[in-house]
Amino acid sequence: MEEKKRPLHSKRPAHRPEHLRGGLQPENGEQAPHIRKKKKKPFFIIKFVVYGVAAVVVIYAAYYAFTTAFTMGGEAVEVSDEQIPAQDVIVTIPEGSTTKEIGEILEQNGLIDSVTMFRLHCRLNGYDGTFHFGTYLLHTGMDEDQIAAVLQSGEQYVSDVRITIPEGFTLEQIAARIEENGLMTAEELIAEAENGDFSYDFLPAEKGERKYRLEGYLFPATYDVPEDATAHEVLTMMLDRYAITYQTIVAENQTGYTNDEVLILASLVESEIQVPEERAIAAGVLYNRLREGMPLQIDSTVQYALGTRNEVVTYDDLEVDSPYNTYEHTGIPIGPICNPGDEAIQAVLHPDDNNYLYYVVERRGSGNHVFCETYDEFLAARQAYQDSFSQ
Repeated sequence: MEEKKRPLHSKRPAHRPEHLRGGLQPENGEQAPHIRKKKKKPFFIIKFVVYGVAAVVVIYAAYYAFTTAFTMGGEAVEVSDEQIPAQDVIVTIPEGSTTKEIGEILEQNGLIDSVTMFRLHCRLNGYDGTFHFGTYLLHTGMDEDQIAAVLQSGEQYVSDVRITIPEGFTLEQIAARIEENGLMTAEELIAEAENGDFSYDFLPAEKGERKYRLEGYLFPATYDVPEDATAHEVLTMMLDRYAITYQTIVAENQTGYTNDEVLILASLVESEIQVPEERAIAAGVLYNRLREGMPLQIDSTVQYALGTRNEVVTYDDLEVDSPYNTYEHTGIPIGPICNPGDEAIQAVLHPDDNNYLYYVVERRGSGNHVFCETYDEFLAARQAYQDSFSQ
């Protein structure tokens, strides 16, 4: 019997090969188990994720390469801190700011180059949501990690107020200067000066009849005071500075007077004398009068007792009942009448050796003095001063 031939147009083979009929056939003639064809996994999803991560890494690496070098004439040149000096920048991060909003603030202040790259850096390093609002001191030399560390710390930047306390200022004037700079009220500072606990060897054990306990020991200088400083901290800064000068007094005091008395005499020189070259001469006058047992008769002590700073002291003023009144009381006053500087203190430690017993302002509006050995010379000098008022 002849075998039938399949039509030429048929694609189906007349006989299916053994290895294509469901695999190997069992020897016992049983039906072979059906083998399910495995479906292909969606490898395109995995590839997309891999390629996406790779793209992010490439962009991130390119960004850092760009921030550490720039092109000049077709050649890459590294940027060093010396070429672009860092500058301090104060930024304020509002409460509730997002990483994007923080990045915009940083970019506006020249701290980062790209908000997008900053957000990416924060996301990759787990910084999102960890920043605290507030005011911070940053600088343009910081990288993203350093900036993030500051913003995460929550340590607020507190700016300093620069305050200059001139030589010869009293406690009341210092308190007024502090209040003018908005740190606290004058009353707060004076109250702390009177009642605060300050442990310094140079302070008197007891206030006694002194007007203010710390008067004379608040050293005149320029101070950078934090905006949130307390009255105690401000006063401590000044006392700490005086402690340096006090060591000089201790080392150089050969006057025969106590260190506290040297400070009191220095406060008299500071209050009376404006011309630096006259300070040691005036100190010599004070020592001469003390040796003679004469009252010092310092107008500034009367003004301190009265709480005034008038140009002329009247005869009524001279009668004020106060231990500071050196017209009524002989010897050194009960306490300093201002806070003297180093030059006045040095003048008292190293006075000029002279025979002067008096000094008078040369003329009205002048800072110079006429120094006199005799009372008659003094009367003539005083008359010349009084005559200058009518000239």
